[in-house]
Amino acid sequence: MSDSFQNWKVFLELQRRNELGNADGTHSNRIPLFVESITINTNKTVPAMGIPLSGMVRGESMKLAFDIGMSEKTINLTGFLLDQTITKQSSSDNAKTVRLTSFEMAQLIHSYVDGSAMQDDQSMNKIIILIPSRADHNFDYHHVSIAPRPMAGENSETDDIEDLPLIPFTWKNRLYDNSGTAMVGGGVKAFTPISDAINADGVKLEIDGNAVGITGFIRTFNTTITGTESPQIQFTLDFEEAKVMKENFLS
Repeated sequence: MSDSFQNWKVFLELQRRNELGNADGTHSNRIPLFVESITINTNKTVPAMGIPLSGMVRGESMKLAFDIGMSEKTINLTGFLLDQTITKQSSSDNAKTVRLTSFEMAQLIHSYVDGSAMQDDQSMNKIIILIPSRADHNFDYHHVSIAPRPMAGENSETDDIEDLPLIPFTWKNRLYDNSGTAMVGGGVKAFTPISDAINADGVKLEIDGNAVGITGFIRTFNTTITGTESPQIQFTLDFEEAKVMKENFLS
């Protein structure tokens, strides 16, 4: 399994990355995950109650539901931890790149989950899941020039799925659908490919900067060490979408 970030589609990000910016294309304070399955759950909260006597009057009972605009949004990941390289950076000039064993990766993530939002270098408050996309924020096809498309401006309607540009999965709605809403952000950026550019060899550039992702917290992280899979370590991770109260006010 290659260490190249071009080969990864799921990342955990530390709070420190958001503070430093990292718009230079480096991948410091970001942990890539080798994931075999992703389960995404959206559980809507809708209180409902029956209308007394409605069945006696109409011959059919009725129920009233109150859409109060609340949902619980969670993501479950299963996969394997591998020997892999990560870069840690707590200030603008002290980046450290190190290759860790799968066992060290397990220990690292367990210790970070056990930390809190008060520790910027431990708090994993964002998950990025990249998905292939045909349509932009306005339900128009993407017009991007990335390999293997032969012509600039060719749209994504007929491209094979492996050749499509990537966008981060979010619960945001496209700008086209945002009528009747207020104080909404991300309707354009969330549906913009992570990179519209290619390098000299025609390869899509890596995800960089502070990509749109899902903010929240890790509810549970479980690892299973078995002889049959060693040195790979199987893991499951439950991430819950939320606006975490506080980011570190002491930092």
